[in-house]
Amino acid sequence: MTDASRTSPDDIAYVRHLAESGARAPLIGGRFMAWWGFLVTAGWSAQHLAVNGIVGDGNLVFGYIWGSFAILGLGGQAVLVRSMRPKAGAGSAGNLASRPVWAAAALTIVSMVAGVAFLAPRVGYQVFDWIVPVAFAVYACALIVTGRLAGERIVVLAGYGAAAMVGLFTAFILHPDRYLIAAAGAAATVLLPGLMLLAREPKAQG
Repeated sequence: MTDASRTSPDDIAYVRHLAESGARAPLIGGRFMAWWGFLVTAGWSAQHLAVNGIVGDGNLVFGYIWGSFAILGLGGQAVLVRSMRPKAGAGSAGNLASRPVWAAAALTIVSMVAGVAFLAPRVGYQVFDWIVPVAFAVYACALIVTGRLAGERIVVLAGYGAAAMVGLFTAFILHPDRYLIAAAGAAATVLLPGLMLLAREPKAQG
């Protein structure tokens, strides 16, 4: 066992670095949450208009809506990644967990979309409704985990709101205005918290 009295300054600095890197710090992914929250809110709002025959004619309009969503989303993501600069607190537990947790959430949604797209031509495009509860479920997991690690109360509350949206959308899944409910839920649980996190991001570089 190493004698505490013989601990070198380098060892102390290393332990201090570990402690500081695990300390709670503001989440710095607000711009990504806000961007995707905006797109999801807009996409589900457009879906509402299409489902009720207000825009589009037939199933083709859904391809336009979500094809545009994918193109804009990935393009915006690339721009936002390039705009990021090192921030103070980037090594905190919440920020270190944020990327893999949200990546897992995105992968889960993409997998669900692929499965539904395979099934839809045979049973009807209403099966795309199933994506919404899955999306809110993974939002809830990502928000609660990162919010707890970072000590961000608003993010944790948004996560519980997303969990509640799973049941709410499912209860109204046959209602013609179900996608308005989904859009409002996305705005409240992803877009708004993302904007709040963005406003509170540390300005200093890490």
